[in-house]
Amino acid sequence: MPLRCAHFKLTDFIHSDESYHFARTELTSANGAVYHDHDYHEIFWATRGAGEQCWNGHKSALQINTLYLVKPQDHHRVVGSSEKPMRIMNLAFPSEAWLEMRARYFAEDPDWFEQPEAARAWSLEPRAQGMLNYWADRLLAEGRPRVVLDGLLMELPQLRILAGADMKGQIPDWLAHARREIARPEYFIGGAPAFARLAGRSPSHVARAAVRWLGATPTDMVNAARMDYTAEKLAETERPIIDIMFDCGLTNLSHYYALFRKRFGMSPRRYRLQAHRTVRG
Repeated sequence: MPLRCAHFKLTDFIHSDESYHFARTELTSANGAVYHDHDYHEIFWATRGAGEQCWNGHKSALQINTLYLVKPQDHHRVVGSSEKPMRIMNLAFPSEAWLEMRARYFAEDPDWFEQPEAARAWSLEPRAQGMLNYWADRLLAEGRPRVVLDGLLMELPQLRILAGADMKGQIPDWLAHARREIARPEYFIGGAPAFARLAGRSPSHVARAAVRWLGATPTDMVNAARMDYTAEKLAETERPIIDIMFDCGLTNLSHYYALFRKRFGMSPRRYRLQAHRTVRG
C-alpha cells in the first residue's frame, strides 16, 4: 500500500525577507518528519546518531557524514533513533536560487539534483566535513541572507570532488576515537587533557597529530563539542543559560558567550529564540 505523502511549502518555514531555512535538529523515533514532498530544494546531513530514511519508497539506514541532495519531486522521510538520537543539519531553499546559480556557474555540468538517488548521497571525508561545519555556522546568520546561501552552493563542486575520498586509513585510529568520544559531556567537560587521555598519547603528540590530520587543536574540538551541547540544551530546554554553561565545564560567562558567538554567529539567547523554528526533512 503506497505511503500517504504530505506537501510542504518553503513559505511555511521562512519569513518573507529570508532567503532560506536552516536548522540543526535532533531527531528520535518520536519526532521524525511525515512522508512528504515539497516545493523547494533541500540539502541535509547528519553528524552523529542513527536513523532511517524513506526516499521515494525505498527504506535504508541514514549514513552519518553523508550529504543528501533532495529535489522537490522526491518523496522523503527521515526518522531518528531513541537510543542514539540523530543530529541533523537541514537546509531548505527556493528552487529558483539553485536554477540561477546553476545557469550562471555550472551550466556545463549535469544537474546534481536530477541524478539518481544513489548519486545524490555524497559520502564526505574529513576535509569536506570541515567545510560543512564552517557553512553550518554561517547559515545560522540572522536574516538568512542570500549571500550565505550562494556561498554554500558555490562550494558544491568542491564537496562533490571530495565525496567518497577515503582517508580512514590515514587518520590514526586512536585519534579518530578521541575525536568521536570527545563529543560526549562526560569527556568534553574535562577539556583538552581529557582529549589526550582518550587518545592515550602525550598532550603534545596529540596536539600535533590533531592539527595535522584534523586541521584543529584539541582545544578547538573540545570547545566545538561544548558549544554544540549547549546549543542543543538551549533549543530543547528552558534551563538558565548560566546553568547550561556550568554543565559543559566552563565558568567564565564572557568567555562562554565569545565561544558561542564564534561558533553560531549570535548570542545564546538569540539562538534559543530562533531554534524553535525548524523544518524536519
